[in-house]
Amino acid sequence: MIKNGSSLVDRLVLNPVQRDAVVYDGGPELVFAGAGTGKTRVLTSKIAYLIDKGVPPGKIFAATFTNKAAREMRTRVEDLTGMPVEGLWIGTFHSLCVRILRREGRSLGYVPHFTIYDSSDQLSLMKKVLKSLEVDDRSMSPRQALGIISNYKNGCITSGELEGRVSGFFEQELLKVYKTYQKLLKEQQAMDFDDLLSNTVFLFRGNEELLRKYQSFFDYVLVDEYQDTNAAQFELIKLLSGRHRRIFAVGDDDQSIYGWRGAKVENILSFEKQFPDTKVFKLEQNYRSTKAILSFANSAIAENHYRAAKQLWTDRSGGEQVTVHRYRDDRQEADTVAKRIASSVNGKLRGGDIAVLFRTNAQSRSFEEAFRKHKIPYVLVGGTGFYERAEIKDCLAYLRLIVNPCDNVSFERVFNVPARGLGDKALESLSAAAAEKNSSLLETLLSIDASLLGSRCQKGFSDLKSIFELLKEKSGCSPHEVLHSVLHLSGYMDMLTNEGSEESLGRVENINELSSALGAWSGENPEKKLADFLEEVTLISDVDSWERKEDAVNLMTLHCAKGLEFKHVFLVGLEDGIIPSRQNIDDEVKTEEERRLLYVGATRAMEKLECSHVDQRWRFGDLLRSSPSRFLSSIPEELFQFKDESSSFGQIQASFQSRTPVRPVNTVRQTEMPERPSYDDFSQDTVEYRMGQHVKHKVYGRGRILQISGFGDDMKLTVLFNDGARRKLMARFANFESI
Repeated sequence: MIKNGSSLVDRLVLNPVQRDAVVYDGGPELVFAGAGTGKTRVLTSKIAYLIDKGVPPGKIFAATFTNKAAREMRTRVEDLTGMPVEGLWIGTFHSLCVRILRREGRSLGYVPHFTIYDSSDQLSLMKKVLKSLEVDDRSMSPRQALGIISNYKNGCITSGELEGRVSGFFEQELLKVYKTYQKLLKEQQAMDFDDLLSNTVFLFRGNEELLRKYQSFFDYVLVDEYQDTNAAQFELIKLLSGRHRRIFAVGDDDQSIYGWRGAKVENILSFEKQFPDTKVFKLEQNYRSTKAILSFANSAIAENHYRAAKQLWTDRSGGEQVTVHRYRDDRQEADTVAKRIASSVNGKLRGGDIAVLFRTNAQSRSFEEAFRKHKIPYVLVGGTGFYERAEIKDCLAYLRLIVNPCDNVSFERVFNVPARGLGDKALESLSAAAAEKNSSLLETLLSIDASLLGSRCQKGFSDLKSIFELLKEKSGCSPHEVLHSVLHLSGYMDMLTNEGSEESLGRVENINELSSALGAWSGENPEKKLADFLEEVTLISDVDSWERKEDAVNLMTLHCAKGLEFKHVFLVGLEDGIIPSRQNIDDEVKTEEERRLLYVGATRAMEKLECSHVDQRWRFGDLLRSSPSRFLSSIPEELFQFKDESSSFGQIQASFQSRTPVRPVNTVRQTEMPERPSYDDFSQDTVEYRMGQHVKHKVYGRGRILQISGFGDDMKLTVLFNDGARRKLMARFANFESI
């Protein structure tokens, strides 16, 4: 108990509804927390209140959706209680499930140090599966197969349960793919992200004694962002809280925007049905946005039918009116936004206070170009993350093999990096030997005479074998020292420094940054091992790695922006086909989620919200006509100011009357048409290829793009391959593999 004069609950800064939600302890509890209503404050106050009442931190299971949110909540709880909360189970669903599976996974056939495969690892493995089953990727692409299998796993449906339920050639083929994919994961002692959730559910379903152990282990189950839970997460929550029914869920159905990855808004809307005797609280007082912004957002979301009744309000009076701008094309949109930002940044408003939000990553290109042109610092959230860069993934692959020698995906990534004369034939030879011995590629290499793998590749395999034998001896060292050994024993650093190019020096800097990060991590976590570090970096997300920079404008998708707030928000590309997306435009359920996405974007703004749409947008190399989003037509005219800037002079109009929900775009005079981008514009930042990009060719192996010329079907790539050869390839015939 905390003894500091008044009780903790008296010292918490809460409004009446928040306070009631925190102190209630009569069974299942659901808190509808609208955007900016203090959701995190209520959740952290609830945890602190329970600890103050005498509940041991280790008896509390608190799940959220980002590591960043989990860290923030832990810090807030410690600040509120005035003491460390060691033992508190607080983290993402995935990290909490990993914690359970590391302890209990042996009953499912997994060792404690199993590997977690990220999306690129999954893709590599799936390509191998499709090839082994001779499935034509034109009839079933690797990403398509992974997407469908992910849906099955999110629903906790095993391949065995699909037996007898599938019909038709495609479903039968998919079932074979699902079985083989899971078999290879198990053989390599690996799980993908979806397995972490579904396997934890299977663990509890199949072991009543173990389930009772964890049900008695946790006295309270708390869930953040409940509207984003999928079927597996819901099942896990229900299982863990089944004995005591002390479940505290916080969320907002109006911010449910992850249906495409399995989240079910029904989980929050049917909560009272799933957990009888639920007490419901509604947080509707918004502390973030001005009245003008809230009125705009409330009006937009009111069109949804499948939602809980609530209305956000605020004590903050007035505020600048929301504006909706019409631009001629996406280049004018980006250039005008950049100019407006450049003129608005001053002592009070910094770049970090501003965000440009868009529906798809592809929309960022024009803004990046405009920001570079106007010399505006920016950070792109959700681009190629640090741990997704080729050189970092190479280093991590070596480290993962030290922890888990069964990891064939990691082995195949680095067995010839740096180049040691081992090509596809050499890998086939080793794979055949591994199949005979029923062991992994690395285990086979370490256990047999390299001469048996063929005279042409004997030296390469002998060198690789020596490297891993030496690294095995270093496995007991600190994680930082292990990485140092990998870099020097493998020759990876020598490869980059000998190359001497500007691009290779940049890769060296990235590896040095990895070394620094691992050194700092080792210092902060002296009791943890290399496997713990690998787990943390695998589970990291785009938002987890983002840190707001004071002077840099933030560019991000609407999905990335959820949970964040900015003084000034530019909500761009509000057009039919973008939001709502073309794929969802005829589906009522999906259209409601698209409208929620608009609502999420609008409610990120604290002081100023500027929206925009264009008459024409460059897509797929063509200038295509666009219509304003149908969502805008449902918002009353008095809630925003419409500015038509599609002409040279940016005429300001007082109303929205000239526009219909789906307005055909008037023909634009030739003099107003933007110039078609030059080949050089596209060659530097094409959708598929970019200067300096690392690629892998089926015949020539790995390399990087030095030069791009031409456009479309005539595009040519000059590639420097790891064998030192420069080759010119037609882009449309290159058929590069993902790396």
